[in-house]
Amino acid sequence: MSTSMSPTRDSVSAPKPPITMKETLTLPSIGINQQFITFTHVTMESDKYICVRETAPQNSVVIIDMNMPMQPLRRPITADSALMNPNSRILALKAQVAGTTQDHLQIFNIELKAKIKSHQMPEQMFDRTANLANNQIINYRCDPTEKWLVLIGIAPGLPERPQLVKGNMQLFSMDQQRSQALEAHAASFATFKVAGNENPSILICFASKTLNAGQITSKLHIIELGAQPGKPSFTKKQADLFFPPDFADDFPVSMQVSQKYGLIYVITKLGLLFVYDLETATAVYRNRISPDPIFLTSEAASVGGFYAVNRRGQVLLATVNEDTIVKFVSDQLKNLELAVNLAKRGNLPGADELIIQRFQELFAQTKYKEAAELAAESPNGILRTPDTVAKFQSVPVQAGQTPPLLQYFGTLLTRGKLNAFESLELSRLVVNQNKKNLLENWLAEDKLECSEELGDLVKVGYTPDYLFLLQTILRSDPQGAVNFALMMSQMEGGCPVDYNTITDLFLQRNLIREATAFLLDVLKPNLPEHGFLQTKVLEINLVTFPNDPDIHFKYIEAAAKTGQIKEVERVTRESNFYDPEKTKNFLMEAKLPDARPLINVCDRFGFVPDLTHYLYTSNMLRYIEGYVQKVNPGNAPLVVGQLLDDECPEDFIKGLILSVRSLLPVEPLVEECEKRNRLRLLTQFLEHLVSEGSQDVHIVLQNSAFSGNFNLQNLLILTAIKADPSRVMDYINRLDNFDGPAVGEVAVEAQLYEEAFAIFKKFNLNVQAVSVLLDNIRSIERAVEFAFRVEEDAVWSQVAKAQLQEGLVSDAIESFIRADDATQFLDVIRAAEDVNVYHDLVKYLLMVRQKTKEPKVDSELIYAYAKIDRLSDIEEFILMPNVANLQNVGDRLYDEALYEAAKIIYAFISNWAKLAVTLVKLKQFQGAVDAARKANSSKTWKEVCFACVDAEEFRLAQICGLNIIIQVDDLEEVSEYYQNRGCFNELISLMESGLGLERAHMGIFTELGVLYARYRPEKLMEHIKLFSTRLNIPKLIRACDEQQHWQELTYLYIQYDEFDNAATTVMNHSPEAWDHMQFKDVIVKVASVELYYKAVHFYLQEHPDLINDLLNVLALRVDHARVVDIMRKAGHLRLVKPYMVAVQSNNVSAVNEALNEIYIEEEDYDRLRESIDLHDNFDQIGLAQKVRLKSSRYWKFLMVELILTCVNDTNVQIEKHELLEMRRVAAYIYKKAGRWKQSIALSKKDNLYKDAMETCSQSGDRELSEELLVYFIEQGKKECFASCLFVCYDLIRPDVVLELAWMNNMIDFSFPYLLQYTSKVDELVKDKLEAQKEVKAKESEEKDMVAQQNMYAQLLPLALPAPPMPRMGGGFAPPPPMGGMGMPPMPPYGMPSMGSY
Repeated sequence: MSTSMSPTRDSVSAPKPPITMKETLTLPSIGINQQFITFTHVTMESDKYICVRETAPQNSVVIIDMNMPMQPLRRPITADSALMNPNSRILALKAQVAGTTQDHLQIFNIELKAKIKSHQMPEQMFDRTANLANNQIINYRCDPTEKWLVLIGIAPGLPERPQLVKGNMQLFSMDQQRSQALEAHAASFATFKVAGNENPSILICFASKTLNAGQITSKLHIIELGAQPGKPSFTKKQADLFFPPDFADDFPVSMQVSQKYGLIYVITKLGLLFVYDLETATAVYRNRISPDPIFLTSEAASVGGFYAVNRRGQVLLATVNEDTIVKFVSDQLKNLELAVNLAKRGNLPGADELIIQRFQELFAQTKYKEAAELAAESPNGILRTPDTVAKFQSVPVQAGQTPPLLQYFGTLLTRGKLNAFESLELSRLVVNQNKKNLLENWLAEDKLECSEELGDLVKVGYTPDYLFLLQTILRSDPQGAVNFALMMSQMEGGCPVDYNTITDLFLQRNLIREATAFLLDVLKPNLPEHGFLQTKVLEINLVTFPNDPDIHFKYIEAAAKTGQIKEVERVTRESNFYDPEKTKNFLMEAKLPDARPLINVCDRFGFVPDLTHYLYTSNMLRYIEGYVQKVNPGNAPLVVGQLLDDECPEDFIKGLILSVRSLLPVEPLVEECEKRNRLRLLTQFLEHLVSEGSQDVHIVLQNSAFSGNFNLQNLLILTAIKADPSRVMDYINRLDNFDGPAVGEVAVEAQLYEEAFAIFKKFNLNVQAVSVLLDNIRSIERAVEFAFRVEEDAVWSQVAKAQLQEGLVSDAIESFIRADDATQFLDVIRAAEDVNVYHDLVKYLLMVRQKTKEPKVDSELIYAYAKIDRLSDIEEFILMPNVANLQNVGDRLYDEALYEAAKIIYAFISNWAKLAVTLVKLKQFQGAVDAARKANSSKTWKEVCFACVDAEEFRLAQICGLNIIIQVDDLEEVSEYYQNRGCFNELISLMESGLGLERAHMGIFTELGVLYARYRPEKLMEHIKLFSTRLNIPKLIRACDEQQHWQELTYLYIQYDEFDNAATTVMNHSPEAWDHMQFKDVIVKVASVELYYKAVHFYLQEHPDLINDLLNVLALRVDHARVVDIMRKAGHLRLVKPYMVAVQSNNVSAVNEALNEIYIEEEDYDRLRESIDLHDNFDQIGLAQKVRLKSSRYWKFLMVELILTCVNDTNVQIEKHELLEMRRVAAYIYKKAGRWKQSIALSKKDNLYKDAMETCSQSGDRELSEELLVYFIEQGKKECFASCLFVCYDLIRPDVVLELAWMNNMIDFSFPYLLQYTSKVDELVKDKLEAQKEVKAKESEEKDMVAQQNMYAQLLPLALPAPPMPRMGGGFAPPPPMGGMGMPPMPPYGMPSMGSY
């Protein structure tokens, strides 16, 4: 399919396909019905004709000439098969001949419209092989030698893949009378000439597509048949056929081979085209050429392509694109060798550069023979140039080898004729080598192209031996020798060889005809010196061939050319052996001054018209007169006839006739003149005849020798008709021997109607006579009177037709009955119906029935009975044998509202369907239902049902309806009919009854649901729940939506798994549709995430008490942060606290922060601390600040309270108040956030010393730890000082501890720390000593290694300096990290509370 595109760069540069497809014809456009465009009806044996066999509306054969396809020839022919001859307009038909059981073959010449022959089908050539059993045969072919036959069939595929059609082939050898069975779908024969074998090889190409072990294999095979012993043979080739995935079950249906280009075309059923090279089996091209299946192809040999016919009726022509195929193969396929071969094989453009390049490569490789062959075969002779000759000339000649130039010329000579330049160069070589005989042979064989330059070369110093040349040519080509001899006879200076010598050369080889041909041509000048040769040529021919027509003709020809007219006249008069036609033509062409030889030939052999025409056109009128008067007066009528055809003046013809007079045969003369409508020409002749016996011109009317002459009487009356009409009637009454019918017709043409009537009546030609009365005189009354007088059926028939034409229908019917004429019953029926004379028509049809058995007659009789209300006659008639088309009659009666008569017909023929609707028209509804039950047709049930509804016969309507609604397609129509008429309750009753039917289907349950939704909503939910599995839910959904039944709609959505729509419906129409448990089940199944949050909003607004229950089921599906945000914005965060507690394990920041806020607001410090410990994803600093802010506010509040209470109780209240834990939580948060100073400061402020020490230990900050020690000393907290040393053991420096303890009198409290540190020092010293030992051991090993190396070095010559020794390290290893040392960690909360310090 072509698509119009803008000329983009891609489209412009896209390669043009090598194969061009064109639609030459569409069969439907010339009137071929689509049903006949099939394999069994269409044949195409060549590119000349398509033959189509039609079987409707009548059997016919359509022949389409492809030269003028729009002018098909259609012939009424019945046949089983039809084929056109591939070359001529000969049609072969296969059909059964009446009275036989065997097929016969009939052959017709279409142009001559004649049957050539007919006989039983030819005897079989071979028996089918077993693989073709139960196959459909699709092709049968033979090779050009008619020694090989191939039969192709197809069969259903294997069970594992039945859609892949199987192909089978039978190859049969006529010589061996043997068959071979193969798997193939398409095959074709081809011829190919293998190098070194002068005889072409016969090849068979076949394509197969087979299924083996589940694998499909598609192959093309090319095999030689009957290889020739001792000759080079064709090597077997095969290639893959690549089917695209979409064409996996496609298969080849046809194969054509282009001998012109050496290409194989494989065409598949689905329109794929594969193109392969015949010689190499190389794939050239693949494309889809038709979107419709292809079932027929035929070779288009003249263009090297093929025709294809598809199921749409397109006749497609595939041709090679000569301008692009070579370039396509070279550029796209990158196959330069194939491109060159294609160009040479088909003489195609596009490979010039490749061929020149290849030629240069061969030349560079000194392959001169191959180069010469390439140049000789180059397309369009692109290498046969002076440059190529010069190239071969430039090659040095090797001793003992043939010069390359001679190899080149030798190759050219074996392939044909040399051009002018090549001929000149080769001749130079031959002349230089003095090999004149070669030059003479080539000239004799026409291998050289003659030119002026060649003539000059040969002329200088060279004289050909013409006698030798002639003898050489005679041995191989006698006709060529004649031509050469004639060429010599025309040379300047005269013929180099004597004519007599040349003649003897021919005669020595018994070449009489060639010698005669030469002599006749050279003796044309008729010179005296050639007299001997003239006599010689006549003698040798007459002696050698006394009875040979050709010799006698040659003799006549020679005598005529040499002017021996008398001899020509004698031989034409006496000889019985010359060819008359050939001689006549020669003498006419020779235009001899004496016409007697021609007169002899034409008179003897019946060429008188030709003779007359020649003499008249040559203005040789005296010879015409002489021939008629002296040679053969009996042929004068023929002469007169030809002269009339040549439009000779009448005066000459009249004079010629009168010159012969009584010798002239009258009847042939009258016949010739009458044929040309020139009888008046004989008037003068007739008068002369009469004058010889009497001066009265009416002698013909008397009892004379001429009175009984038939032609003369005809002539007399005809002359009177044209010359004197007033005398015609008298002649008619007085003459009896004339041609009544013919003369009567002439009288009619001359508008002498009464005379014509008299003639016809006189000769009892009553039909013609009444026709004159009716058609010319136009008197029906006289015609009726004449009919009564003669009482002939034919006459009454003519009268009846005229009456019918004039609209006198009743009279016409009476006349037809008198004539007993049933032939015009169609016209009578039509006319009687037009004027409504059915009583008369009945009488006429009863008469017609006695003479013919026509369905039309019996049908019209029934109709006529019905029109005149004779129903009993109808009943009686149809019980008797008749051929009426009762169905058509019944339909006609029904259409014209003659229902009672139609009822009788339909009941008789058991057409229950039509009977039912007829009874409906008659308001007989019970009978209509009974008839519909018998008809059992959906259409009938509907017609009766609807009629009963309209008549409010609902019981009967329900009976019908139950038979309709079981059909899915008819259900809605019934429902709409009831509803449109407001019969809602009756329709619901019908549908409810239908639920119990055995064939109840989904449509009934659904339609009832729709009806409930519209008219009985209280029953809808129960119906849905009972039959939810048998409902068309989408349809019922639409109905519930339209009727706003939201609860039912929600239920349907849930049943149909449309949970999004169900949830949306509930939220949009909650008063009717909401149910908490149902909604929880639905919301978790929705696909749209947004519905989760829409549900949260919905519950927040309408059911806040159940929102946590909803969120619990959505916990795994919602974004908790988004839910918190929704609740925060709504100001109802506390409402979803249970939900947040349940999902806090996900450690979502928003949830953590929301809960922490709630805990702060609720002052639930335990839960707050637990939340902080377990869920760390929150803004810790922000939370701490909130806690502090909360504490500050609370402190102010507390101060007011303290003023009002007893000061002594203040410490106790503060100590026990929850505010301390609040501040402790804040410090804990600072610690977790790494804000160590703020945490420590807050702990110190609240005297939470344990928390402060733990914070310092965890911070790993020495400075903070030592500052805390100083703080404890300043506050006098000695126990806290000791505890801090224990907790922050790894961070505090010993010198600082000793210094602070000594200066502040706290040595006792630092002593546990010092003891621990001492043991630590001992361990460090021990580790140090062990490390030193390891270092010394390592150094010792290294020294030993160096010494050993030096020992080996002394044994070697001093060539290279020793490599540098590795540098040894010294000192102590850095101390191990102290993270793992120190005091063991304290258990949590192991120290006593320091709140009092």
